[in-house]
Amino acid sequence: MKGIKILCIVFISLFGLFSSCKKDDFTPPAIQTLSVKAQSSTSFEVVGNIAKRGSEGIEDYGFIYNTSQEIGENKGIKVSLGKDAKEGEFRKQIRVDGTLPYSYNNTVWVRSYLRDSRGTVFGTMLSVNLPSPSMGDITPKMAMSGEVVKITGTFFDATANNTVVTIGNIKAKTVSVSPTEISAEVPSGIQASHGNSVNVSIQIGSTPAGNSSFQILANFKDFSPKSGTVGSELKFTGDNLPDYFGSSNIQVEMGNQLINPSYYYGTINVPFTAKESSDLAITINGKKKVLGTFKVTPPVISEISPESVYPGQSIMLRGTNFPPINDGGEGRPLVKLGTGSYGDAYFYDKGTYTYNVPDNIAEGDYSLYLKVGPHEVQAPKKLKILGYSASNFSPKSGSSLQLINISGNFIAGNWYTVYFGSVQGGGTATSPTNLQVTVPYGMSEGNVKISVEFPNKKVTIPGDFEVVGPSFTSFSPTSAVPGTVLTIKGSGFVQGYDTIVKFGSIAVAPNSVTSNTILVTVPSNVSPGAMKLTVVTAGQSVAHKDNFTLLDK
Repeated sequence: MKGIKILCIVFISLFGLFSSCKKDDFTPPAIQTLSVKAQSSTSFEVVGNIAKRGSEGIEDYGFIYNTSQEIGENKGIKVSLGKDAKEGEFRKQIRVDGTLPYSYNNTVWVRSYLRDSRGTVFGTMLSVNLPSPSMGDITPKMAMSGEVVKITGTFFDATANNTVVTIGNIKAKTVSVSPTEISAEVPSGIQASHGNSVNVSIQIGSTPAGNSSFQILANFKDFSPKSGTVGSELKFTGDNLPDYFGSSNIQVEMGNQLINPSYYYGTINVPFTAKESSDLAITINGKKKVLGTFKVTPPVISEISPESVYPGQSIMLRGTNFPPINDGGEGRPLVKLGTGSYGDAYFYDKGTYTYNVPDNIAEGDYSLYLKVGPHEVQAPKKLKILGYSASNFSPKSGSSLQLINISGNFIAGNWYTVYFGSVQGGGTATSPTNLQVTVPYGMSEGNVKISVEFPNKKVTIPGDFEVVGPSFTSFSPTSAVPGTVLTIKGSGFVQGYDTIVKFGSIAVAPNSVTSNTILVTVPSNVSPGAMKLTVVTAGQSVAHKDNFTLLDK
């Protein structure tokens, strides 16, 4: 037992000695950062070297980089190359896009690392300045949504995945990317109207490549409505439409006919010269685009009011699909009666036109036709043209300025020219069957014919009208001194139309006048003696056969 105990003590001592010798065999690893070289604005290549693997097993190795010198086990971005490490050089191309915030001077710091069971060792810290990408020209200089613009520049190893093109604050679709050119599709939704400049920016990874701009063009996509009357307002939909057309480089055509757009509102009105069906096209910057076809709907006449009129009167046409605006050019609204000539119809309000019946049209029933734009339509009922007439008058005689009533067919309220012989007068129709006129001023006594002039003819009424002058039957007193009021009796006196009394050659305005009595004061500027008294009224004169004697005071 004692021998066994001694052997155990010796074994333990030898084991301790052996263990102590194994700890003394540890060798630490050694790693170096040899070089770093920029390859693009978002990548660089770094070379490291494992000088010694060390006695412990390697758990991980690689590189750590950052935009500052704060690089350590838990500081910076680690690029692991695994644990299968061999002594000698190793290298790695590192892309930094999307992994680091933008550094103003584009400086990246990097160092190699190696970790074993006892800890981590680092190589020397090196730095590299990554070059900045830059933008050049944009072509074309003008483009619309959906078109592709090309941007030249220096973009290094940019890819479609790490390149963001922003046009007018909206991310654009990247079509292609190369080190010297990026193509992008102009997006919809840019908040800018036709002709304005929009900003273009490129970012490769986290690095901006600059800004530029181009002129946005309107992209007309559709219009509405697709059918309607001539004169209808058409509105457009699309991207970046103009606030107003003005002098913009936009041409609008309907059936190869240039249309003058509304200056302020960016709309157009269908021209009155449009055909029944026409393509609507927009030309911008020399590129023509057909948006669709517009069909002109024909007007429909539902009513003529009134249905019977005299020549020269106005009528109203009511219906549907009437143009909503006036137009004075070709294709404007025209109306004709029967086989007559077309005359202008005028916009009154929605669904209503007015038309003036020709003065020279004969009485009868006429078909009515409306021609507007590419269509000619017929009213459902005929228009009756009435005949003017003048058949009788009363009284059969009268003096100047006396009222005469003429019977016939007239337009109530209208003025008509009436001739008493060759002397022109006139009056107003007080009803559809009566025309009231006055005998013209200063008519000579005698028989005359009465004629009424209508818009389409002149009618002479059968029978003669006798023009009679005023009568002067008496005066009293037959003699008097100046200042005496003289009473004159007779007929046909007219008040207010320059009626005067002449004492010899001296004219005196009367104090009062009725149809049969005149009161006048004997003047003081007349020499005493006998003289003729004359009454002048409504341009006619009548003298009394007896003399008046003016007495001395």
